[in-house]
Amino acid sequence: MKRIAVIGDYNPKEESHCRILDSIKDISEELEAELEVQWIMSDELDTSAEHLKSFDGFWFSPGSPYRNAKNVLTTMQFARENGIPSLGTCAGFQHMVVEFARNVLGLYGADTEENNEECSDAVIARLPCSLVYKKEQLKISNPDSIMAQSIGIDRFVGEYRCNYGFNEAYHSIFLNSNMIAAIAQNEDGYTRGFEVKGHPFFVGTLFIPQLDFKGDGSYRIIRSYLNAVLFG
Repeated sequence: MKRIAVIGDYNPKEESHCRILDSIKDISEELEAELEVQWIMSDELDTSAEHLKSFDGFWFSPGSPYRNAKNVLTTMQFARENGIPSLGTCAGFQHMVVEFARNVLGLYGADTEENNEECSDAVIARLPCSLVYKKEQLKISNPDSIMAQSIGIDRFVGEYRCNYGFNEAYHSIFLNSNMIAAIAQNEDGYTRGFEVKGHPFFVGTLFIPQLDFKGDGSYRIIRSYLNAVLFG
């Protein structure tokens, strides 16, 4: 049986947390596949390679700041470097950006302003306008990417619960990296998601696809993620 670790600080009153478990259950049933899902609090996470390699997939959940961001970032790096399918939503996306900036782009002081207001490279910054309970029209930059093929349409609606997002001052350095397969953008060109090239599935989205996984088919990203875990 394949195993998924959901990493984050679980709150049973948080809709986006409950929907993670609901979406995994519903889609795995549709795929007629068995999955073992374990939710692990960030401050209780064993980041040893022996433990992490026992999982077939990671989902980095909303809910920031994490109690232990270092554990989350270590796990993200392990998953990215070892080809383990990973999905990060909301805070998960934010920390995927930080991990990528530090370990791929060489911005060793990169962080989110929410964790460290004095960091040298705030690749995640407070948004000019809050996106809590907001929606936006989005598009994917590369039609051949996993994100685009998952969604299957040119434009779709993303829903949010966040006050922090990608710092557009770093747009060029991210976009020019040969390890970025695609980005998700709103109509003003602001980055709301990204996908790593040459990986079975390493996708981060500021929008929260589990909030609409039973919707109009726009959020097939979760289905693609589970397919990568189960059959990739």
